[in-house]
Order: sequence, then structure tokens, then C-alpha cells
Amino acid sequence: MEDFTWDAVPSQRQRKTEKYDYAVMTMAALAKSGAGRKFSFNKAAQELLNLQGEDRISFGFNASRTVIAIRKAEEDTGFKLTKTCTFSDKKIFEFISKTLELSNDLENEFKILDRDGFYKLELIGNAISNDEVEEVLESEQEVVEDTISNVDYPKVEEATSIELDTPNGVESQW
Repeated sequence: MEDFTWDAVPSQRQRKTEKYDYAVMTMAALAKSGAGRKFSFNKAAQELLNLQGEDRISFGFNASRTVIAIRKAEEDTGFKLTKTCTFSDKKIFEFISKTLELSNDLENEFKILDRDGFYKLELIGNAISNDEVEEVLESEQEVVEDTISNVDYPKVEEATSIELDTPNGVESQW
């Protein structure tokens, strides 16, 4: 009787579990054309950047555009976050995607690293799209097929019957 919920409908919503225990900013995948370009910050990122709902953040780029930095913005500058510490902006999303040559078919996740006064974004590079997985599998299959067809197997003559000389008592053991 302890495992029953009485006089109420059980919650069907599952709690969101954090994927990472360190600070991460996620650029959502584009499910369809015209979809919002969403950025979100996990709990560790919110703590690291001291972000609360409706705060503002801003991005910085070095001259060669190889380093992307992020910080909590002052007053009315930067991008305003929602109450859940997300925001959407097409220009910054597309700029980061094009500069870093990212695929928008999948979520792009960035680890936020503390660099003495500013926070650097570093792409977590373990995610690949379904199309890329299929391409890798197809190329591996082609290599296997080429390897099999290019092997010179030695020719074996047809075996003749061989008489085995069995020691005394072996046949009785079976």
C-alpha cells in the first residue's frame, strides 16, 4: 500500500536531469526551417556566470574569431534571458554556426571555461549528426568490401580421407 498514490493523479512529468555536472551552454538543433535559434544554460553555467532569470549576457570574439567568450552583461547591453535562463537570437546563432562551421542538425554544446576574468566557450566535440554517422558507416562498409574482394586466398586441394591412429582406450572414453 505504500507505493500507491491516493486521491490524486500521479505526476506524468519526469524531472529534467542534468546531462553535465560542469558549466555548459547549448545551442539547440534546428528541427525545421524557421525554428527559433535557442541558447540555454545548465544549472552549473548559471552558477558560474551568476545568472538568474531575466539577467543579460553578452558574447565577445577575438580578432581571428577563434575564441568566443561570454559574460554577464551590465544594464541594457547584451541579450536578455528568460526566467529559465534561455534566449533566442537568429543573428548570433547563425554567426557562431558559420564561424565555427557547425551543423545545425544537432545540438551544439559548449563547455564554459573560467579564464581569469572572462569565460571562454569550448565546443564539446563528441556529437555528430545522424547523416554523419551514416556516412561513416557507409565508408567503412566500402572499405570492408574492397578488402574482401582484393584478398588472394591460397588454393586448397580437395582433402582426401585421413586415418587417425588412436591410442588404445580413447574410443572407450567417449
